[in-house]
Amino acid sequence: MSTHAYRRLPVSLLLAGLCGFASAQAADHAPQPQGVSGGWTGDIAANLPLADRGGEETQAKILPRADGGFYVSWFDNTDGGYDLRLQRLDAEGHELWPHNGIVVADRTYNSTTDYGFSVDAAGNALLSFQCCTQQAADERIVVAKVDPAGNLLWSGGRVPVSTVGEGEQISYVTATGDGNAVVVWMNDSGLGRAQKLDPNGAPLWGATGITLPGPSGLKFVADVIAAGGNGDAIVSWSNQAGSTRILRAQKLAALDGAVLWGTDGVRIADTGNLSAGYFPKMRSDGAGGAVFAYSDFIGLVSYARVQHVAADGTRLLGASGTLLTTGTRSHLQTQAHYDAASGDVYAFWVDTTVITPNSYDGLYAQRVDTSGVRRWGEEGRELVPMTVSTDGTEALSQLVALPAPGGFLATWVTGNTSVSNNPIRTVRLDVDGQLQWARAARLKSRLTHTSRLTGATSTLGYAAFTWSDAPTNTSSELNVLGQNLQYNGMPGDTLFRDGFDE
Repeated sequence: MSTHAYRRLPVSLLLAGLCGFASAQAADHAPQPQGVSGGWTGDIAANLPLADRGGEETQAKILPRADGGFYVSWFDNTDGGYDLRLQRLDAEGHELWPHNGIVVADRTYNSTTDYGFSVDAAGNALLSFQCCTQQAADERIVVAKVDPAGNLLWSGGRVPVSTVGEGEQISYVTATGDGNAVVVWMNDSGLGRAQKLDPNGAPLWGATGITLPGPSGLKFVADVIAAGGNGDAIVSWSNQAGSTRILRAQKLAALDGAVLWGTDGVRIADTGNLSAGYFPKMRSDGAGGAVFAYSDFIGLVSYARVQHVAADGTRLLGASGTLLTTGTRSHLQTQAHYDAASGDVYAFWVDTTVITPNSYDGLYAQRVDTSGVRRWGEEGRELVPMTVSTDGTEALSQLVALPAPGGFLATWVTGNTSVSNNPIRTVRLDVDGQLQWARAARLKSRLTHTSRLTGATSTLGYAAFTWSDAPTNTSSELNVLGQNLQYNGMPGDTLFRDGFDE
């Protein structure tokens, strides 16, 4: 069967499936007096517009809901101040709230920093962010909770977690397995801080939260994830003493935030130095531990690594993790998917080198098994050959790794900000590193800038992506667009294409 073929189903089964699917969706949908709009499209020249109010709309994030749909968040500077907005999509990509979403926070900031986004077991969205007047005396890190109908649940719409005058910017939040939420941030003193909130927004780790212990130096908080179902959480940060940034992680106990991986936490690798402004993300292993895939430097050369930290803090892939490739070029922008069923890590990265006056970029992928063995050769599987990119046309960036049956999806953007055409492409690889489609799938066809690409997987078995797109290639007019992709490489219809039931 062609990978683009339609799968025939018995009429009785088809009708039963449609009724069951519709009932499941209707039961969880909020009332929609204005009617739903949008929907995933098979036309990549007309991607789904999620935010198009006219000003800059950027830094979108997308997370799956249990019903097969998604939440999408972003910053909107149309009215000034980079307000935080949120939209809910059903499994077919229809907007369930008014077009351009709801306002989570009206802010007065002239720039953006990273923010936290999570979904709890009840289907509520959690967001952590700076609020709400830049450099005001009461500026804080706050957490908002939004229910599936679009209601802000806590008094005043948000709960402050940092203390007045502490100073803070970047924060992250995760829903924990005990029904609560943990938020982490870095303050102006260079300390990593954390707080846990119950379902009503009440603090659980003291009135002002806890401070992460560990080696001296700045703690650039990078991420936080739930560590299993008992309410523990894992926080990662880069610890900088002098000019070296070391990636570390710590597990925080559910009850009081006590550290469980020793006072200093776990150093992810005994070698390497993270670059400034780089915050590599963790992935839960589903068993109380975390998986890391990232790039770091030794001297002027960047290496791509993967590490698996078990629930007890043991580094399962050795003191320095496993290198994804033994090639001699620099390896940057590493992204990965962790397959909890097999314990394998699927990763890809950009290889880059400069042979004056030309720059060369290439794209490579690797599978690392539970023993740390590189299964796709010592240098990995080549996806895009090294290409001259002195004008930026063939530069590679914005990598996104997502699961696919028996392998993973690798998605990337071609062309840097110096050129107007930034296509988005995806390939699917199987467990042996073999390409599953005759050619890379395209997610957009308009000749416009692409920035802040991100993606997520529907619980119904397909991928969805969001990005900021400049219709006139002007950053002040960025819109947020979305596009889905089936496991057969086709956009659009989420019910009947081959791959839905894989």
